[in-house]
Amino acid sequence: MARYPYSPALKPPGNWTSVDFADPRLAPAICLMVRNIRTDTSSYIPPDGLTIRREQAKVWDGETINCCILEPEGGCPKLPTVLYCHGGGFFLPIQPMMLHLAAQYAKELGARVYLPEYRILPEHPNPYPFRDCLSILEMIQKQDVPYLLYGESAGGTLAAGLALWARDHGIRAANGQCLVYPVMDNRCSRYASMRLYSDAAWPLKNNLTMWREYLKNGKDGLDDYLVPMTAPDVSNLPKAYIEPQQIDTLRDEAIAYANRLQTAGNKVSLHIVEGSYHGFDADWENAFVQDVVRGRITQMREMLEK
Repeated sequence: MARYPYSPALKPPGNWTSVDFADPRLAPAICLMVRNIRTDTSSYIPPDGLTIRREQAKVWDGETINCCILEPEGGCPKLPTVLYCHGGGFFLPIQPMMLHLAAQYAKELGARVYLPEYRILPEHPNPYPFRDCLSILEMIQKQDVPYLLYGESAGGTLAAGLALWARDHGIRAANGQCLVYPVMDNRCSRYASMRLYSDAAWPLKNNLTMWREYLKNGKDGLDDYLVPMTAPDVSNLPKAYIEPQQIDTLRDEAIAYANRLQTAGNKVSLHIVEGSYHGFDADWENAFVQDVVRGRITQMREMLEK
């Protein structure tokens, strides 16, 4: 990995440049990685004051997926809700840091946080991840509570796509959408950050592989929702908090999407984290990370209270 001017307050990022998720020779190792991650998350215990439930949710094709639900103790049926679409390049499942962040959001917002374990690559390309998350959104809709759409990385694609879908299909709009180092566009060559940071924490070759594998069966009639930047109309959407990292291949497309939303008349808060990289919040207890997370929570609280 090339040397970039990451903040000294952050530990160095992991080296993903040697991992080609589409290489069949690496399939056994990647399967083992996925199993280990799922083992780690299945043993997660939330902090005091919170509970975690792991439910089976029936989704669009009649199958069921697991859904982790974190919420304050007490079981109040009417709580503000966050639909957390996790990242991982559509190849990796929920990871421990995501549960830690979800727990912090649940605790500080007094909210119920849904983390769907949507089906992932290579077995499940489009439309599985999007439609699985859409099924959970439709379930949340029945509760008639204020809600936010939250997604990091590939999950940002899903969250932004769900905001567009809700607008176009008569689903009650979210109070806001929070997009953290989000994937927004499959036309990677359009963005200078792809070249500047091509072998940074989320390398260009992995981004290209992700899009190729995710869309290998076409767009299944979901053209306007799978690649948010290519949606023809981005007006009349919930307020967006968009958080690109300075040293990230995805930085410029996140900024471009924020600018496009704003031009279309939407409220947007854009916060570029200086010296940071893709996935920096895996080190969730780090003081630098916690400062950024507190800023997210401030934005999320304001959205829920509007």
